[in-house]
Amino acid sequence: MVQDTTSNGSEDGATERIRGVAAVIVAIALLLGFAGLVAYLIGKAGTATDGTWSRYVYLFGAVEALVFTAVGWLFGREVNRQAVQSAEARADLATDKAEEAATNAATQEAKGRALRAAVEARAAGSDQPDAEEQGISGAEQADREQMRELAALARALFPDR
Repeated sequence: MVQDTTSNGSEDGATERIRGVAAVIVAIALLLGFAGLVAYLIGKAGTATDGTWSRYVYLFGAVEALVFTAVGWLFGREVNRQAVQSAEARADLATDKAEEAATNAATQEAKGRALRAAVEARAAGSDQPDAEEQGISGAEQADREQMRELAALARALFPDR
């Protein structure tokens, strides 16, 4: 993975850190405020009238929703950040392996084509007409036939594109 080392990249990192710290501070402040509200409501539990208590419960529900949302976002953000970093690492590894496999395949193809060319060149030298008229022995004739077979195999394994 390529890291940005320019000043813009470091500014983005600093801004992201500041946002993260601010989010943590806000979440902690909300939790402390919620704890204070709960303590206040516990203190008022015995003295509040029914109408007042209904308003307290209504207020408590709204604050509770905000606090739980903030805390859920904070913890969810950390889990997602770790999952994203893990996925990026796996993607980088897969990309590296794919590049290595493509390079290896190209190398093997080049070797195969070179082998085909060498076999065909050797077979072309053994394709002389009237071999028996030139006094070629049976063993040499068999060698030439094997070269022709190898050339045919090379053509089959590494066809022209």
